[in-house]
Amino acid sequence: MTTARTDPANPATEPLSTWLSSLITDLLGLDEPFPAGLPLGELGIDSLTAAQLSVEAEEHTGVHVPLTRFLGDETLDDIVRALADAPVPGPAAGATA
Repeated sequence: MTTARTDPANPATEPLSTWLSSLITDLLGLDEPFPAGLPLGELGIDSLTAAQLSVEAEEHTGVHVPLTRFLGDETLDDIVRALADAPVPGPAAGATA
């Protein structure tokens, strides 16, 4: 699954699913991409890696992703869908430019 949402600071970046899949593959040292429908908990993601994925995903999309989403039965497709559907937060209320 791909989405149109990309890094808001750089609209020319790759689709979110490709970016996140590559990040997970790199962090886990996998030799090849994993099936997007595979529960991420089956990949052997530990809590430290999940925390890093959570931070990277938020920095890339502007949407908070709890680290627990990377540890259980959710798939790459599930997380990408949630990120694509989430509203991107704007400036904090009362913030001045």
